[in-house]
Amino acid sequence: MEKITFKTKDGVLIAGNYYKPQKEHSPVFLLLHMMPAAKESWNTFALRLSEHGFACLAIDLRGHGESIDKNGKRIDYKEFSDAEHRGSMNDIESAKEFLAGQKDVDISRFAIAGASVGANLALWQASMDKDVRLLVLLSAGLNYRGINTPELAQKYSGPVYILASEGDTYAAASSRQLYDIFPGDKRLNIINGKLHGTNMFEAYSELIDEMLEWIEQIISL
Repeated sequence: MEKITFKTKDGVLIAGNYYKPQKEHSPVFLLLHMMPAAKESWNTFALRLSEHGFACLAIDLRGHGESIDKNGKRIDYKEFSDAEHRGSMNDIESAKEFLAGQKDVDISRFAIAGASVGANLALWQASMDKDVRLLVLLSAGLNYRGINTPELAQKYSGPVYILASEGDTYAAASSRQLYDIFPGDKRLNIINGKLHGTNMFEAYSELIDEMLEWIEQIISL
């Protein structure tokens, strides 16, 4: 794993953990964390993706973790308006540009996994980016920070894996509704308990095995 940084078009210095591809033309995952969390919340999943042949980038979204500088001023997500949170779309745009410039990465096989608000951001990107071949949504919501996912789900026709905990009631209800909306290949997994986002991986490690099996059916390595 390599620590990297890049700057967004609006001047935020984004920090990331980059797992380089192991062969030419590798598919690549972008990992978007929940709130409050940081890129390290994806460590277990990212390592497994790397072991299975994917390039992988987990970033700290603006105002989180090490991504706290914007044009020389310190920023903190706790002070953000909803509109400032939605500015994380600039982080995704610049992350994709970084990945597109990396040796042996096939950006036409671009996948995004997101947790909580990161899931909503991932879906937003996928709804308008033809390179997104696959989505993994953990604890998505119908509306986090003004990101309304039902209308976005109608615009994404690719494969999507949706995971939530039954006891995380808003995320579970949102996930079921989104599953009904997505028009393409889709899988819904509602597990026991009430864990949210990437915390589900820490309690149920077998989830990653199941998810990877599905992912590898969609994106050939």
